[in-house]
Amino acid sequence: MNRESLLKRATKSEDKVFIAKILDKAFRTEKYKEVTNSDFLDPYQRKLVENVVSDCKELNYSFFGGYDGAERQIVFFRPTFMSDEPEESLGKLSLLRITLNSRENLSHRDYLGSLMGLGIKREKIGDILVKEESCDVVVFTEIADYISMNLQKVGNAKVETSVIEIRELQTSQPKVKEISATVASLRLDSVASYGYGMSRSKMLEYIKADKVSLNWETTNSPTKLVKAGDTISIRGKGRVVVDSIGGLTKKGRVGIILKKFIG
Repeated sequence: MNRESLLKRATKSEDKVFIAKILDKAFRTEKYKEVTNSDFLDPYQRKLVENVVSDCKELNYSFFGGYDGAERQIVFFRPTFMSDEPEESLGKLSLLRITLNSRENLSHRDYLGSLMGLGIKREKIGDILVKEESCDVVVFTEIADYISMNLQKVGNAKVETSVIEIRELQTSQPKVKEISATVASLRLDSVASYGYGMSRSKMLEYIKADKVSLNWETTNSPTKLVKAGDTISIRGKGRVVVDSIGGLTKKGRVGIILKKFIG
C-alpha cells in the first residue's frame, strides 16, 4: 500500500488526519499479522474509509456495529489469510441496558450526554437505541463495566444499568413521519425547511452555524442541491431522508416526499 497516494483521496485536512490514523491500523495488521480495529465511525467517516481502502486488494477488512444495519460501525482489519470471524467481532462489543426507575421522556441526546458526562469519548459509543422505559447502547466491552458501575442518572431520572451480551440486542423499526411537499427548488435550505417544519430563514441560521449535514458531511452552503436518497441531519434534531422526487406541478414547483425519523 502506498500511504501518500491513499491519503490524497481525502481532500480536507481534518479528513487526512483521520484517515492517517485508520491507515496506521491497516499497516499494523499488514506488518504484524494481527487483527486491529478502529473506534466507532459515523456514516460520513465510514464513507471516507471505504473510499480510501476499497481498491486495496491486499487489505482484508469488514465493518460491524453490533447488529445488522447499525449506523455507527467499526472497521476491522485482518491478515489476508484470516476469514471474517463474527465471534471475534462480537467479543469486542457489549450491550448496556439502561432501565428507568420512573416514567420519563428521555431522548437520544439525554442518554448520550450522561454517558459523555462520565468521561466517555463519543467514538467509544456505538448506536443508542431509545425505547419507552429503557435504552440499549452498544459500547466497547473494555468500558462496559465502568459505565455500568458509574451511570446512576440520565437527566434527572435515576437508572439501573446492566451489561448483557450483544446477541441479546433486539432492534425495532424506527418511527418515521412521511412528509409530502412541493418546493421551488431542490436547494438544501428549501428542502430541509419542510423536513424540519421551520422557516427557510431559520434553516439558514442552522446551516450558517455549521449545524446541518448533508449525507453526514457538515455543510454551510444552503444552495447545495439534494437528490433522492440523500440524508439531511441537524445536530440535536434528528435526520430527514429524501425518499423521492417527483415532477413539476402546474406552478413549476417540485414534488418531494421526505421521511423524518422520530426519536
